[in-house]
Amino acid sequence: MSVLTDIWRFLLQRRLWPVAVLLVAAAVAVPTLLAAEPAVEPVPPAAAVKSDRASVLATEPIVVPAADADRSGRRRVLGSRKNPFKPQVTPTPEPTPAAAPTTEPAPSAPDPGGTSVGGSPAAGPTAPVAPTPKAPTRKYELNELTVRFGPSDAERPPRKDVKRLQALPSSEEPVLIYLGVLKDKKTVVFLLDSGVVAEGDGTCRPSRTSCETIHIKEGETEFFDVAAEDAGDGTTPDTGSGAQYQLDVLKIREKVTTSARKAKKSLARVSKSGRKILKARIAGDGPLRYQFNGRTGRLEKLSRKAHKALVAKAAKAARAHF
Repeated sequence: MSVLTDIWRFLLQRRLWPVAVLLVAAAVAVPTLLAAEPAVEPVPPAAAVKSDRASVLATEPIVVPAADADRSGRRRVLGSRKNPFKPQVTPTPEPTPAAAPTTEPAPSAPDPGGTSVGGSPAAGPTAPVAPTPKAPTRKYELNELTVRFGPSDAERPPRKDVKRLQALPSSEEPVLIYLGVLKDKKTVVFLLDSGVVAEGDGTCRPSRTSCETIHIKEGETEFFDVAAEDAGDGTTPDTGSGAQYQLDVLKIREKVTTSARKAKKSLARVSKSGRKILKARIAGDGPLRYQFNGRTGRLEKLSRKAHKALVAKAAKAARAHF
């Protein structure tokens, strides 16, 4: 009791007597509560079984012993039957034989009445679809040109393919004559009619004031002013400055993949009407400064000495002719 007395005195000295009172009350109340027996709640009676199935189960056993006939019968179970004590062997896969090609049955003849054997409408014979014909490939002669030529006041000059010695716009009104391509394979030479004034990207020969021929390349444009025709009585009609034409060089067809014999034949295919116009021009004005080389297919410019010799030879031939 000395321990309890010391604790009580310690709590009183520290002024903790309310804690001491609570401890004493707890020490008395805990044994009392543990000693009291809890009240047993009454168990409600089980509900009476009212259904017939419940009454049958209550009177008859659930498990019935199996008869001899049931034992002799085979039971069906899920999965395949196997012996758990027999080792399992993995079967070797057999090669699959190649499938034989199937032969399609021949189409039967259509029924004249328009129905097949099954009663569905029979399709008539399908007409074979003709293949679409390919557009023929355009074949060009060696050194043939693709240009646009026409009046300059037009919105867009028409596209034309021009052979060597062909006159533009026509043989009846020759403003230009296509002579050929120089050795560089890039420069085209046109012979101008007398009185035609050229202006544009091209180069006039021998000079701009005395323009007999025009040198022009792919992608360049040249304009040609044609003077109005004389009325014949020494006066010029009031028709302005005449016509103006525009020339756009689009493409030079100078590549040939055929043999040399075919290339030579291609070079020989020139405009016949243009050849006649050129001969008449040479007969009136003398030989040109240019000469066509049939072996190379190029137009060559003669030197001054060679040109003078050619002019003298032509004059001598003319005097002998007369």
